[in-house]
Amino acid sequence: RAHEIDLAEITKKYLQLFNEFINEKQLIIETIFTSSFKIRIHPMLADSLIMNMLGNAIKYNYFGGKITIIVSKNSYCISNTSMLKPILPEKLFKRLNTSKENQETSNGLGLAIVKKIADTNRLQIIYHAGNGLHQFDISNQ
Repeated sequence: RAHEIDLAEITKKYLQLFNEFINEKQLIIETIFTSSFKIRIHPMLADSLIMNMLGNAIKYNYFGGKITIIVSKNSYCISNTSMLKPILPEKLFKRLNTSKENQETSNGLGLAIVKKIADTNRLQIIYHAGNGLHQFDISNQ
């Protein structure tokens, strides 16, 4: 059943859970929580949404890179540094696209799950990439 969930609080939980991976890669984490971004969503879906987005930001980052998470009343933005090229729009939320450059799955099930959760819960998700940054913005539709 859907509850009112604060994505900033879910993010804090996953930053602690992923702390070992963050430290291993010596990532710089910048959080700017100006307000709570509360949405009506099933708690497990909220966890899955944040776990996938933060997990990708860590996984596809480089050693000593940076992750920035900005949460306001109406939006949730996560960006990370990466050596990977921007994801092509037609491949962005598709399952199991492989990159010929590095022979690994560049955006597997995670982003497809994120998109499905967003769509199901009337959230808009927008992807931007440039200057070595990959950014996802989530907002209410």
